[in-house]
Amino acid sequence: VMTHVWQVVGAVIMVITIKMIVLFLLLRVARSRRGIAIEAAALMASPAETTLIVLATAVAVGLISADDARLWQAVTAIGLTITPMLAWIGRRIARKIDASPPIPADITNKPHVLILGFGRVGRVVARMLSRHDASYIAVEADIDAVDYSRRKGFRVTYGDASRKSYLQHLDLSQTTAVVLTMNDPVQQLRLTRWFRQAAPDLPIIARAQDATHAGELYRAGATDAVPETMEGSLQMAEALLVDIGHAVGPVIASIHEERADMRKRIMHQGELANEPRSFHSRTTTEPVTPATD
Repeated sequence: VMTHVWQVVGAVIMVITIKMIVLFLLLRVARSRRGIAIEAAALMASPAETTLIVLATAVAVGLISADDARLWQAVTAIGLTITPMLAWIGRRIARKIDASPPIPADITNKPHVLILGFGRVGRVVARMLSRHDASYIAVEADIDAVDYSRRKGFRVTYGDASRKSYLQHLDLSQTTAVVLTMNDPVQQLRLTRWFRQAAPDLPIIARAQDATHAGELYRAGATDAVPETMEGSLQMAEALLVDIGHAVGPVIASIHEERADMRKRIMHQGELANEPRSFHSRTTTEPVTPATD
């Protein structure tokens, strides 16, 4: 490398530049956003490990000289070494290009619920809020999901809540509650801590993956953490037991017992002294008896 330093540096720059341009253009043809295209192209611009195998084979059959092979082996090694740096650069450029616009002031100047993450769970929450004439603002980082939800008639804006700069632009003075529905447990915990620190009295309702995750969300400051699998699993088990011939009464009793056990596990995981309101509402509601002819 030191003997042919400028050749090596020039070859590295050439390979990375050509690959970035080709990959960027292909991704743009495939209708990827500019930021995504740049980040992916930068991440994949380095020479591949397969190059080392190809070079060894080429030398063995006499297609290239050993000196040329050593040059390109050095280029490949350096390119692979700087891959993390290229990924970091691509991510920084992508974030500047696809910068999240702030939520318009005409939307935030009245009381509203802030929904972060607008997939299937977020859409259900929004529908229920609309049914009860409650105003909401939905924020989603996936531009395709934003377009889909807008076509369905939802009011949703594009924004990346994983960026601290975006969160700092949020005006929480008119926010009545925050709902976290994204399918990213780490991000949910980080956002829960941020909102709890920014607004100590703000209700924070988070979608949890399971009892353990719900406990972590409570420790992070969530007002309510609802395990997404809890009620669905219990309803499925109830339907199954009834369909295979078990009496409805004992089945419902066992469902209540299982729900109580889950509640205890969540309270233990979350180090809670008192039951959250969501537990109380779910466990004190009597089961609805279906009407019969």
